[in-house]
Amino acid sequence: MIKYTKKNLSILMFLFIIQGTELVAQTNLQINSENLQELIEFSKATYTDEIMLVHGNEVICNWRNSDCDSIYYNTASMVKSWTGLVIGILIDKGLIDSEDDLVCSYIPEWKDGCKNQVTIKNLLTMSSGMNRRRGAEGILAVDSINQYVINLELDTLPNIRFGYSNESTQLLGIIIEKVSGKSANEVFQEVLFEPLGMDSTRLYRLSSGQDAVFGGAITTVNDAVNIGLIMLNGGKHNNQQIVSEGWVDKSITPSRMASFYGYLWWLDNNSEDKNYAATGDGGKLTIVFPELNLVFIRRQSCNLDISGNMPWMGPDYIKMIADVIKN
Repeated sequence: MIKYTKKNLSILMFLFIIQGTELVAQTNLQINSENLQELIEFSKATYTDEIMLVHGNEVICNWRNSDCDSIYYNTASMVKSWTGLVIGILIDKGLIDSEDDLVCSYIPEWKDGCKNQVTIKNLLTMSSGMNRRRGAEGILAVDSINQYVINLELDTLPNIRFGYSNESTQLLGIIIEKVSGKSANEVFQEVLFEPLGMDSTRLYRLSSGQDAVFGGAITTVNDAVNIGLIMLNGGKHNNQQIVSEGWVDKSITPSRMASFYGYLWWLDNNSEDKNYAATGDGGKLTIVFPELNLVFIRRQSCNLDISGNMPWMGPDYIKMIADVIKN
């Protein structure tokens, strides 16, 4: 977790300028103040409640909406990317042999998955053949989510096309619990949240006692930024290897069915500044710009009814973020 200490403040020669709820760090990095102000003004106009920009390990901007009191927010589907990392960590630890393993080896109760030889990689790349169920037919409408997904049938054969699905991701949660003998939240805490100092983060637990790994985790910007930073740093945090660099590379490599998707990470290799992202409905964003050594976090928690599906999200927004450190 990034912390402001007397030692690192002196080393980095931070000079903090407080302007309302805007915190900008003046460092040796050349920050384009006009472009930063444009990003902040755009954030205000699009009902953003907080943004953070981190270059390397330096927080160069942390702006908050003073009208939004809570620092906590629901990640929505942003947590899917975290689930991919936990699968990688369990493979690193030998609890899962490989992402090429059949899901049936871990969840024999999922009859249709066994019949069609769905692999863990299929679940990671959204190529299992299971479509997203919506409304009363979807996972968001049920409480016993694990039993629900085990009983689902595929819509197509695996490896036919990309098909984004909450339901297929939840199957990864069952695998995590089966190989560990613990709840998904306990595993996330032990192998990801605690090593990263994410002490304000937990998975969403339904009244059934089952943990959701496809969406809904509770976190803060200060916690969530650490996920972006370990991706940027090849799986390391404070010189500790949290997840293997090889898994990070696989996570951001285009999958066979979709050039824009890796292992539960969205990929943008078409923009001038290539990036990859963990995203959630309502404008929950973690965007990593590897060539710029930059991580961007966006929180929206107080104005959820008016965010829609992020109509502002696109190349212009990506460029606006990247241009903060360009002159």
